[in-house]
Amino acid sequence: MSNEALSGLRILVVEDDFLLGLDLATMLEHAGAEVVGPVISVQEALDALDPLPDIATLDVQLGEETSFPIADTLAQRGIPFVFATGAATLIPAMHRSRPLCQKPVSNNAIVKALIEALAT
Repeated sequence: MSNEALSGLRILVVEDDFLLGLDLATMLEHAGAEVVGPVISVQEALDALDPLPDIATLDVQLGEETSFPIADTLAQRGIPFVFATGAATLIPAMHRSRPLCQKPVSNNAIVKALIEALAT
């Protein structure tokens, strides 16, 4: 799977683990994407939606909160997203059809899921 499909895209990265978020952001930047984040909270992510990203990756568990308000907002605005999480059982029914990467996740799996989300 080629990272070239992500070139030029604005990608929001929501991840509260600093090292994971930094690694993901770096990989996406090397693929040519403009990365917003990583952001670590719901409020930071909602504040980062202007201008809107083309796509997003969401960790489900962000400290004591979940990323579902972000997922709801993105869905309402027609922005595709991918869950990258170790807490897949928490995902509500309305978002279970979204691409999912179970942590620990490889960069290739994230790229594949992002491309899948863009295609739907």
